Amino acid sequence: VLSCSCLSDLREDDAPPCTAENKPVIESQCNVLKSDKFKACHNLVKPEDFIQICIYDMCQYDGMKSTLCDIVQVYVDTCRNHGITIKWRNSTFCPLPCPTHSHYTDCVSTCPSTCNDIFASSLCEKTEECTEGCECDDNYVLSNGKCVPLSNCGCRDDDNNYYSVSSLWSKSLAEK
Repeated sequence: VLSCSCLSDLREDDAPPCTAENKPVIESQCNVLKSDKFKACHNLVKPEDFIQICIYDMCQYDGMKSTLCDIVQVYVDTCRNHGITIKWRNSTFCPLPCPTHSHYTDCVSTCPSTCNDIFASSLCEKTEECTEGCECDDNYVLSNGKCVPLSNCGCRDDDNNYYSVSSLWSKSLAEK
């Protein structure tokens, strides 16, 4: 189990570079880590240090939303390392854009089904470890990094060699 902890740095020059008008807004955004959504982890991973880092970084980068999302991601990952999974992203808060024919999930298989191995995810060694990410929609599998309809996948011959639909198509044309 990987755990990170930082000692407080109380140097005077460590005050967040916020303006008077943006600091309350940024503090309010960073305090999301104190919300009920993250409560299951509060006893194991105290949010206060993460909130201070969040405030500092968001002030440093003029309230850039991706900074907030990055800090929340680190907190969630730390919680996951302690056995707590938190579903925290949604379409309005730090959405994770997914390619066509896929969707976000908080616990995606580390060995997804592909055209080359459509049973990979069901035969994959089941572990407690997972990560958030994009997963192909039903009846779609990965092929060259894209989710394609299962019907677009090729087949295997008696020697277990895989042939894509395009290679089968060009082979059948060449034989005519």
